Amino acid sequence: MEIVTVFGASGRMGQAQVRQLLLAGYQVRAITRKKGVFSDNNVTEVSADYNDPQSLDDALAGSDAAFYNKPSFEQVTKMIDFCAAVGAAAARADIRLIYQTAAYAPDEEIGQYNYDRVLATERALKQGGARTTIFRPVLFMDNTLTKWARNDILEKDEFAYPHKPGLEANWICLDDVAKFMVAALKRDDLIGRAMVIGGPEVLTPQRIADTLSGHLGRSIKQKTLTPNEFAIRMADIFEDVSDIGREDYIAAMQGFYEYNNDNDDDLNPFEVDMDEVLKEIPIQLTTFSEWVKQQDWVPIDDDDITTPSGG
Repeated sequence: MEIVTVFGASGRMGQAQVRQLLLAGYQVRAITRKKGVFSDNNVTEVSADYNDPQSLDDALAGSDAAFYNKPSFEQVTKMIDFCAAVGAAAARADIRLIYQTAAYAPDEEIGQYNYDRVLATERALKQGGARTTIFRPVLFMDNTLTKWARNDILEKDEFAYPHKPGLEANWICLDDVAKFMVAALKRDDLIGRAMVIGGPEVLTPQRIADTLSGHLGRSIKQKTLTPNEFAIRMADIFEDVSDIGREDYIAAMQGFYEYNNDNDDDLNPFEVDMDEVLKEIPIQLTTFSEWVKQQDWVPIDDDDITTPSGG
C-alpha cells in the first residue's frame, strides 16, 4: 500500500485529504503537533519541524508522495521559507509533491499583496526541483463551518461575509479539493502544472444564505460585512497565534477583500470555468446544497481534539 505524507494533517484541509486518501486505498503519514486526531489503523501520526531539514527528511522517508498545506494562521511570516523547505525535502526524497494553495494565485504578479504572496509560495516550493503539481482552490464551502461564519449562522440566523452582494464564486468543498489532489498522484502529465479549481456552481452570497435557510428550516439572512469589519473579526480570532502584528494583519485582510470586491484588473478571483478543468480531471463535484446536508450544524466544540484551529 502506497504511503502519502500529509503536512498540516490535523487542520480542516488536512483532515479532508486524509479522508480521501484512505477512501482511495492509501496509507497516510499525518504530520501534526496534535496527537490522537486520527484513529484509523492506516494513519500514522508524526511530528516535523519546518526549521529542521533532518526532521522533514525523516517525516518523508519511505513515502511515495506528499500533500502540502502551508500554515494558515501561525508563523505566517515564515510561510515562504517553509514552502522552500518542504519543496527541497520532497526533492531529496524523490517523491511527488501536491500543493494546494488555499487560494487563487495568478501566473504572474498582479500587484495585490495576498495573491502575489501565494504565487511566491508556489515558486519557493518548486525551486528545489521536486515533481510538483499545484491546485489553486478559489473559495471553500467549509469556511461556513468556521468560527468566523458558523457562529452567526447558528446564533444570529445570518450568513455574514465580506463579499459584495452580487459577487459570484465557485465555492468548493475541501473533500473535493482533496479528490483533485488524490487524482493527481497517478497523473504524471500534471507534473509542473498549476490549476485553478472551484466547485460546480457559481453562487452569490444570497444563494448561500438561501441554501442554508432551506436546510436549517429557518430564514438565514445574508449580511454583507465590510472588509474592515471582517478583518477585525479575523484578527480577534487569530491574534493569539498569528505572528503578524494586529494592525498589519487587519490592513492585509482588508486590502484583500477590497480587491476581491472591486479591482481595476477586471478579475474575479473566485470564479473559474470548471468545465475545462473537469475535461482534464473528471471527478464528481459536490454542490453546495449536497454539502450542506452532510454537515453537522451544531456549535463548535473547542474541547474536541479533531476541531481545527479557527474552528
